[in-house]
Amino acid sequence: MPDVNICSIIAAETRTLRGAVLRPGHPLESSVYPGDDDLESRHFGAYLNGELIGVASVFRQPLPGESDANSWRLRGMAVKPESRGQGHGRALLERCIDHVTEQGGTLFWCNGRAHVVGFYRAFGFEPLGDEFDIPDSGPHFVMRLRINRQASSPQARSGQDSCR
Repeated sequence: MPDVNICSIIAAETRTLRGAVLRPGHPLESSVYPGDDDLESRHFGAYLNGELIGVASVFRQPLPGESDANSWRLRGMAVKPESRGQGHGRALLERCIDHVTEQGGTLFWCNGRAHVVGFYRAFGFEPLGDEFDIPDSGPHFVMRLRINRQASSPQARSGQDSCR
């Protein structure tokens, strides 16, 4: 199996895949998120043989009801259906966690779709509260990961981030 390359990309590069996977049938504008263009926001693309097959974005944002300035949020994580189950989403999420760690983040959270809770649990995320519904998106859980600053991958430490 060929290795996937994880690269920094701009927000606009995430939107077509975000829309196709997470918001099918909705206008592309529904894939534009508040904070996409903030200076601290970061977007990552997973490339396989030069093709963008996955995206994820991280934003400095406290968990609702909290005020921790070192909290980050994962949004818009999407992998093409034909590329799932091959470790590409894992590589993408690992890079996001590494970025949050590099930025001094202490908490990483997301609204994870109910059917992928097991994926997030494999990384140490824990569900908070009860399942809730996001209209046009389905059942979700708030998922939370406490960041261990010592746990960072060789990719993050070497600063390798450009692959195109």
